[in-house]
Amino acid sequence: MGLASKLAAAQAQAGQAGAQAYQPAQQQWQQPASQQQWPQPGYPQAQYPQPQYPQPQYGQPAYAPQGGQPGYPPQQPAYQQPGFPPQYGAAPPQQQATTEAVRNKLQQTVATNKLQAFYPPAKLQQVIDKVSAVDFRQLAQRWNSPMEMILDLCALSLYDIVIYADDSGSMKYTDNGERLEDLKVVVSKVAEVVTLFDDDGITIRYINSEAKGDNIRSAQAASEFVLKRSDFEGGTPLGTSLEKKIVQPILGAAIKKRSLQKPLLVITITDGEPTFEAADMIFKVIKGAKAMAAESPYGPGAIAFEFAQVGRDQQAQAFLAKLDNDPTVGAMVDATSYYELEADECAKKGVTLSPELWLVKLMVGAIDPSYDAQD
Repeated sequence: MGLASKLAAAQAQAGQAGAQAYQPAQQQWQQPASQQQWPQPGYPQAQYPQPQYPQPQYGQPAYAPQGGQPGYPPQQPAYQQPGFPPQYGAAPPQQQATTEAVRNKLQQTVATNKLQAFYPPAKLQQVIDKVSAVDFRQLAQRWNSPMEMILDLCALSLYDIVIYADDSGSMKYTDNGERLEDLKVVVSKVAEVVTLFDDDGITIRYINSEAKGDNIRSAQAASEFVLKRSDFEGGTPLGTSLEKKIVQPILGAAIKKRSLQKPLLVITITDGEPTFEAADMIFKVIKGAKAMAAESPYGPGAIAFEFAQVGRDQQAQAFLAKLDNDPTVGAMVDATSYYELEADECAKKGVTLSPELWLVKLMVGAIDPSYDAQD
């Protein structure tokens, strides 16, 4: 059963439970004392700026600060709603708490990823005001996920999101089409979240096809764009096409024109290791893109890379491990294994990883060090 099937099953269970009174997200995820819990990133967080966090290697256990749990964001006080009535003319306590959580997360992301060239204080405040109006509680209910982790998705509002999708033959013709279904799920879920913050939507590029998806503004439109690509075929020239279709025409062109409005977050969804190109091509492209950004007025944070696996191909898994373990490139990317493997690793620690939480990690792992530390 692939990610798409598991997500559908989880949503069906959530629907059955919907007849019961909604409980706060942090209570839903309590576990017996004998088991570890999925830590809830707390709010408010430390004041901006925030220091960089060390990044453990892909496939190896991560260790939280003393008192925390290995492999997960540090345990902090839970997101709470003040128990007193609002003063006359003030926002309700729930809204005040959301605004403060959004403010802390966005300030932390700007500081950690060095995005000050994009977000001077006045512009950042505009983003905070817009994002604070999003109904995160409704999204937490829809995704059946803790409010604290859903709030972490607000960091995506600082980026233009580019989905770089594998459209090789194996995506459609292996595992009874499950990999293609998983691709549709990921693309549609990313679009669902991003369009809450950004009216421009997301961008989609394929490895092989020249089809372009620009300004995709809904989950349905994203899924339909993938469905239109009926002739999945060819190999996986991952680095070659990344350079040709994203790094040069999107990042490079904007740097030359001094027109880059937001940093780029490139989320690669693939089921295999690179083919039809030199083994080190993808490494060169990533380093070249980061160097280009670093030499520009925008700084190295102008582009971030996430690599996520669909399907259970062991060679793809080995490739991601090599990418994330590289002494240079490893610090420039985040890599997420296929859902079932990540879920198994969490289960060994007494933690249940839902498909929705896997998707949260996939979306913010490259821009939030606390999630990258889960690898």
